[in-house]
Amino acid sequence: MKTYRSWACLLLALLLALSLAPAAFADVVFAGEEQSLSGEIDGTAFLAGASPVNSADVKGILFEAGNTVSAGGSGEYAFVAGNVVTVSGTILRDGFVGGKSISFTGDCARDLLAAGETLDFRGTVGRDLTAGGRSVVISGQVGGNVYLSAEQITIADDAEIGGILRYNSNAVISAPDEILSRAEVYAETHEDNGEAAAQAQPKSPSILSIARSCLFRFAGLLLIAYFLLWVTPLWEKLDADYTGKSFGNYAKTAGIGFAVLAGLPLASIILMITGVGLRAAFALLLVYIAALLVAPVFLGFFLGALLWRTAFKKARNYWAELAIGLLVWAVLAAVPYVSAVLKLVSLVLGLGVFTRLLGKKKAAAPVLPESVG
Repeated sequence: MKTYRSWACLLLALLLALSLAPAAFADVVFAGEEQSLSGEIDGTAFLAGASPVNSADVKGILFEAGNTVSAGGSGEYAFVAGNVVTVSGTILRDGFVGGKSISFTGDCARDLLAAGETLDFRGTVGRDLTAGGRSVVISGQVGGNVYLSAEQITIADDAEIGGILRYNSNAVISAPDEILSRAEVYAETHEDNGEAAAQAQPKSPSILSIARSCLFRFAGLLLIAYFLLWVTPLWEKLDADYTGKSFGNYAKTAGIGFAVLAGLPLASIILMITGVGLRAAFALLLVYIAALLVAPVFLGFFLGALLWRTAFKKARNYWAELAIGLLVWAVLAAVPYVSAVLKLVSLVLGLGVFTRLLGKKKAAAPVLPESVG
């Protein structure tokens, strides 16, 4: 029950960030190709790339994602994700950090959630720290409680925890006696007297695994969306084809996507078995896999455009619309029952959009009348 309450708190925190977005998006800054931000930004900042670096003081929400990410400066809220993540700045409210390798040396005034393979925490958190990964090292200061889920936990002698430490029972832990004496230990798996009953009960995913999945999903989709925005006119085309159009247009696209979902793999298998067009079969499968990976981005774009232009009443801005839509998509995709419906809709709609884009023909050149004389 506590796991679900914790997950509900995370979900409410994300929704709170979205509810504050209209005020924060009064001024929006996008790093674009520079991959770096500096100075003072009176609004929300979006920064993505291979090695983004932020040293700006952001008076709003900071979204930063990439391979090697450096988050300095400051921000009201921070959503940071990448492969190697270093956070050295100041988060004035809450922070959400995901990555393979995370180093946190900054300050977070309220709550911090961090999920990755390794976490080295040497900063400060005003309230609670929730973290998970294979290895977690804490040598900083936490004003509230620390909730951990990890294989290896190391609490340094100079670490300060104002509340309690709560960690999983199967972790290998090294910590001062004073902290361990008031720590709480919880079981990662269900405990039952009967072995068969224990095997029959499915293992519930922890809040940290859900949060990590959510952060990675959002960061990955956002990078794809921003890359497409940078190198193609895709979103302008979709805007012209779908914005303001009837529901029937979306339904037609979803119908095409459903047909592709069912028919294309079968067609590829037939081509492989018969030996006719083997290269074409592999090419179709590669296109199919690419479409499956990109499919959620299209629904995220439609959601973001709807929120940005209708709910927030802002002028068209693809950078902001993609970030908002994909954040909403990632959160909803982690909610039980809603996730299955959302992913199915994303899949058929995305495949349909992809297929219609590939099937578009260029307008024929006008035939000029023959000259007389």
